[in-house]
Amino acid sequence: MRRTTSVLFLLALRTQAQDCSIPFTEPLFDVRHDSDLWYGNATRFDGGTDSLRLDLYKPVGDGQTERPLVVAIHGGGFYEGNRSELGSYCSSLASMGWACATISYRLGFYGTGLFQPPWAYDPFEVQRAIYRAAQDAKGAVRFLKGRHAQDSTSTTNVLLLGFSAGAITALHAAYMDLPAEKPVGAGALADVQHLFTFYPRPDLGAVEGELHTGSYDASVLGVVSMYGALLDTAFIGGALDPALYTYHQTGDPIVACGFNRPYWGIGFGIPDNDPYLFGSCAIAPRMQHLGFAPDRYHATVYNGNEHAVHDPTAIFNESTQWMRDLFCLSTAIPVAGTTAPGLMTYPSPSSGLITLEGTDGAPGLLRVQDITGRLLHEERCTEWPCTIDLSAAPRGTHLVTFVRNDGMTRRTRIVLR
Repeated sequence: MRRTTSVLFLLALRTQAQDCSIPFTEPLFDVRHDSDLWYGNATRFDGGTDSLRLDLYKPVGDGQTERPLVVAIHGGGFYEGNRSELGSYCSSLASMGWACATISYRLGFYGTGLFQPPWAYDPFEVQRAIYRAAQDAKGAVRFLKGRHAQDSTSTTNVLLLGFSAGAITALHAAYMDLPAEKPVGAGALADVQHLFTFYPRPDLGAVEGELHTGSYDASVLGVVSMYGALLDTAFIGGALDPALYTYHQTGDPIVACGFNRPYWGIGFGIPDNDPYLFGSCAIAPRMQHLGFAPDRYHATVYNGNEHAVHDPTAIFNESTQWMRDLFCLSTAIPVAGTTAPGLMTYPSPSSGLITLEGTDGAPGLLRVQDITGRLLHEERCTEWPCTIDLSAAPRGTHLVTFVRNDGMTRRTRIVLR
């Protein structure tokens, strides 16, 4: 992915364009629901045409002219699911001051002939499904930006949010934007053959797709990925790429937290024709290597084995606060010296005991501060992983800074509940 905008320009946009007198984390408003908005037609995997639609939820009486916008994408393995599944999620966000659209996108891919999806004809079929979905999500973003005056929405504070296949879609829509990043499977391929019937697989076109390409771009401020994954972490090109929040369970059997095929923990031959994907745990080293600022990358990794969120209320609150902080948080904490990639913390949220990793085992000084810069905790860490007890600290989002003895600094955020 390319990003040429300077950090200072991005900061200027986010502080000038958004009214942050609204907390965006409390249900304060009634909600208006505009359903079945058509945003374009696109060719399905089998050559037919899909009419793509979305439902838009907006607050009533909030007085905003540039509401932050969330584009929510449902899951379903790229062959099932419906945008209505995220209706209540969007309604909750709208009651807090957000505009939220839950979108439809092209579903389906060729099965083996004997078995239908989730069994795939070959790994390229799932690649193509991801690619089509990302094209549609980009088109939805451009469509919504194009009607920003009608909806009183921002064109800069736009975020993608998804669950499972929807998170995979969101990640690719946000980070895959160069022609060179087009997967091999998205080009023209040999026909699918089911016995004596052949199904063509034409080139799927440019990464941006064809919907609403004449005016606004499909760039976003950030992504919330709930157990999602990427075909290639190299799509994330630098620390100025969209901010990222990820949630994953360590033993997720459907979308692996690490590097594996979908349905790796299910078996029955389903993973055999799926492509390898990089889950949240495999994306983390890339984010750390690129040096994303601590407020622009957060990973909550839960020690579990479900393809789900272990505590929906806590994770909804945490991710919503994270999104809000992208354009509203102004920290008074000074930054000095050389900054290295961030720490990793778990569990998050926590009730007090927090374990930290990601310092290469080097000793140093650990500080925990609230968002005003007030020091809450300080201790030296000489053995890693380092566990600290913040049971007495106030609840909320705090900044953790670790300064190694050689002056290298690492930072991350923690959430106490």
